[in-house]
Amino acid sequence: MLITTYAALSLLLLIVGEHLPVAGLRGAGAFLFAPFDRVVLTGDRLFVSWRENQSLHARIASLELDNQRLRTASGENRDLRLQLALPEWKGLPLRPVEVLALGGDPNPTSATLSAGSHEGVHVGDAVLTSDGLVGRVLEVYSHLCRAALLTDPNLAVACEVESTGVNGILRFTPVPQPRLLLTAVPLADTMKVGQVVVTSDLSLRFPRGIPVGRVTRITRDATGLMQEVEVRPTARLSRLRHAFIAPGPTIPEDVLPHPHTEFEPHRIAAAPLGSKAKAKAAKVAADSLFRHRAGAAAPDSGRAR
Repeated sequence: MLITTYAALSLLLLIVGEHLPVAGLRGAGAFLFAPFDRVVLTGDRLFVSWRENQSLHARIASLELDNQRLRTASGENRDLRLQLALPEWKGLPLRPVEVLALGGDPNPTSATLSAGSHEGVHVGDAVLTSDGLVGRVLEVYSHLCRAALLTDPNLAVACEVESTGVNGILRFTPVPQPRLLLTAVPLADTMKVGQVVVTSDLSLRFPRGIPVGRVTRITRDATGLMQEVEVRPTARLSRLRHAFIAPGPTIPEDVLPHPHTEFEPHRIAAAPLGSKAKAKAAKVAADSLFRHRAGAAAPDSGRAR
C-alpha cells in the first residue's frame, strides 16, 4: 500500500508538477522552518563563542605574563644603559602612507608612496609594515616618494640574527633563483633555521631592531670561506597596500667626521670629551668609518651600511 501510494503521488507530481506554485511553496517552507534555523544557528554561534572565549582567556593570560616580563626587562635595560652612559632607546615615529604603485618584473623592486617632502619625508627614511622592513626611500618629490624594496639588487642592509647577534649584509640575488641572502657571515658564527633577522645597530641607514625575515637555509658561499644564509622576508612585498615611513638613525655631526674629509684618528683622541657617552660615541664613529673605508674597496660595498 505504501509503494502504491508513493507511486501515485509521484505520477501526480509528474503530471501537475509544472503547474504548482514552486516559489510560494518555497516561501512557505522557509517561513515554517525559519525558527528552527535560528535555533540551530544560535546554538552553533554559542558553541563557537564559548570555544573562542576559552582561547582568548588563555591568550590574555599569556600576554599578561609576557607584558610583565617585558616591563621588568625594560626597567633593567634602562638602568644598565644609564650605568653604561648609553643613550636611551626611543620608539620610532611612524608616518602611515599608501602604496600607489609597484615597479619591477617579475618581482617588485620599487614602490611609489603617497607622501613627500611636504609631509616630512627625506631620502634615506626606512619603509616598513607591521610585519617588518620593506625598503628605503630613494627619491622624494612634493607629495610622492619612490622607495627601493628589499628585492632591489642594489639595496643592501646591515642585519644581525636577533638571538645570537651574528652580523651580516642582506642582499637580494635574482640568479640562479630570486632570494634574500645574508652574506659576509664567518663560518665560526653559529645560527639555526627559524631564527629572526633584524636590522643591526651598526647600520648607518636603518634604525636598529626592525624585523626583516627568518633564516630558512644555511650553506657555504662559492668561496667556501663564508656562510650564505637564505632569509625569507616577513613582509609580503608583492601585496603591499599600506606602509609606514620611519626616519633613519641620526648621527651627531660633532662625532662623525665629514665623509669628504680625511679621517685623522689623533683628532678624536685629542678632542675634549664632555662625558663618557661622547667618548663612546666617538669610538663607535671611528670604528664605523674604518669599516666603511675597508668595505669601499669591494664592488658595491658602499651600499652595505
